[in-house]
Amino acid sequence: MPDWNIGVSLVRDGRPVLAVVYFPVLDEMFTATEGGGAFLNGVRLRVSVKTSLDGALAGTGQAQPGHDPELAKRMGSAFAAMTNSALYVRVCVPVTHQLAQVAAGRMDLHWQFDNVRSHAAGVLLVQEAGGVVTDLEGKPWELAGESYLAAAPGVHAAALEVLSAWAVG
Repeated sequence: MPDWNIGVSLVRDGRPVLAVVYFPVLDEMFTATEGGGAFLNGVRLRVSVKTSLDGALAGTGQAQPGHDPELAKRMGSAFAAMTNSALYVRVCVPVTHQLAQVAAGRMDLHWQFDNVRSHAAGVLLVQEAGGVVTDLEGKPWELAGESYLAAAPGVHAAALEVLSAWAVG
């Protein structure tokens, strides 16, 4: 699988301010600084301009150490709902790969229910590429939160509507 990566993020005052993620197999280096933009191998990134969820490429990656049956049920229900709304839904890890693809405009959205803290680098990439990142209630994303939706602005509201039923586990 070529999507494994090496990444580092700097978090200051509860928010990511620096991200560096390298995908060795693809020789892709994603970088972002708070307020400074997101880049792939030095070229500025922008999220997709799609405005319709029915044409969107979506993803999630709910790895389950310990196999929490409630999380599995929640994830399965959300996956089914998004499958009925988006063009395509991918479920895989590593999650940072999917977030980098959203930042690059190759995917349109990614959502997550757990392990949110480990995704700081990818979230910063999406934010700095012009994406919208909120919790599943539509409130601003927080590093200590339980969930998030990272999406291109044109599909964020529609995706949030699909996923909001699973905002609280």
